[in-house]
Amino acid sequence: MAVVSGPSVLLDPASSSASRSAWSVSLPALLFFAVALALNGPSGLPLLADPDSQWHVTVGNWILEHRQFPTVDVYSHTFTGQPWIAKEWGSQVLLAAAYDLGGWGGVTLLASLAIGATFALLLRLLLRDLRPSVAILVTGAALVMSAPHFLARPHVLAFPLILLWVSGLLRAAEAGTAPRPWLLGVMLLWANMHAGFTLGILLVGAFALDALVNARDGAARKRLFIDWATFGVGTVAVACITPYGPESILVTLRIFGMGDALALISEWQAPDFQKHGLLELMVLIALYLVLSRGLKVPLVRLLVVLGLVHLFLRHIRNAELLATLAPLVLAPVIARQFPSVAAASQPDGWLARLARPAGPAALALVVALPLVTGGALIASGRVVPPVDNTPAAAVAWAREQGLKGRVFNHYGFGGYLISQGVPTFIDGRGELFGGDFVTLYAKTAGLTADEPLDTLLDRYGIEWTLLLPRQAANQLLARLPNWRRAYADDAAVIYVRER
Repeated sequence: MAVVSGPSVLLDPASSSASRSAWSVSLPALLFFAVALALNGPSGLPLLADPDSQWHVTVGNWILEHRQFPTVDVYSHTFTGQPWIAKEWGSQVLLAAAYDLGGWGGVTLLASLAIGATFALLLRLLLRDLRPSVAILVTGAALVMSAPHFLARPHVLAFPLILLWVSGLLRAAEAGTAPRPWLLGVMLLWANMHAGFTLGILLVGAFALDALVNARDGAARKRLFIDWATFGVGTVAVACITPYGPESILVTLRIFGMGDALALISEWQAPDFQKHGLLELMVLIALYLVLSRGLKVPLVRLLVVLGLVHLFLRHIRNAELLATLAPLVLAPVIARQFPSVAAASQPDGWLARLARPAGPAALALVVALPLVTGGALIASGRVVPPVDNTPAAAVAWAREQGLKGRVFNHYGFGGYLISQGVPTFIDGRGELFGGDFVTLYAKTAGLTADEPLDTLLDRYGIEWTLLLPRQAANQLLARLPNWRRAYADDAAVIYVRER
């Protein structure tokens, strides 16, 4: 089985002949078109379902306007002036630029293109090892598992970089060589776009071990150790080339240092298969196929897959890591053990032809059409975040009434408040607030804290509240002296302190 590494992973040299028509379509190109078109709809959902999109855009615009990078918090009234970094500044600038050019329609267009490119790339990478029919099924399953995390946030812009990184490491381990130098450029981009790059650093060690275990003799093992160690040092050095140096690595430790408080944030919770039955079905099908077919996975590859399973079972936000990276890691093993599903076993036919790279004209067309439809949505001005995390009417009323002072806000409203220049009590920057404060907020808002709600409001000098109608804190506020309900709609309720 031929092994291909470097940027050429996006093409199949054996099939990119001069006789291929410029209008020839391919499976990855069609998948890109379908995913990008499906995700970029007039409602803005699901891409704008997360309130963090709003503060990411705001931070990106701050960087563009000030031409510098934030080092302290300026968006909350509880932690203002405390150290805080925009660890995902590259993605935030891209999101802000998209917003400045096309409003929220521009943001959803950018995110939909990134997600479409991710799964087109995944399919292209799988087609190197597996028959088209198998590669399509695996990619489809990955799409379904990843769908809950399709949001216009930095992680979707980093998706393609993750695939390139893991594929590059895997192919180097398969070939018994050091990773290609161009991969360090991928790490440089990744480190400036999303905090998940720390996983990429750890994977260098895993694939280095895989290469060493499979080395043909002691001399080769010694050479590989030196080459991979050199690449590992280069990876860490490149990962520190950010506006914040090694601080971008250390911030990951602070996030996981939040401990049990992470479980209070929905995306950091363990998967609830009562709510996500389709995810459970996908995992069970994968287990059935592996166990029933007797797939034998080399130890190091098995440990990598088990690590991805662990990350998924700990935090549902990691579903896409398991769904996309595990197939890449296992595909060469499957192709060797089951030649009937290997790419080389595909007979020449229409499906084999669709597995080849698209012609330049066809590729330009499948990219242009989502851009055209996205441009039409931008022109319509209909794409806006959903009202359940955008209390626009409530904030507008508060401004009309001249409400001053500090607000006690719902966690999910933090992104919108930041975008409106209203200092928050709490928002989606968990690494800033820390586990103790997030826990304090969650328990106080849910009326389960040791400290009474009114005591906390007094301690932080809160003058008004902005909460969801269903939040328990509203029930107590309705009975507290010196507090009155001043505004309510389907999205938010405001209580005001009376002096």
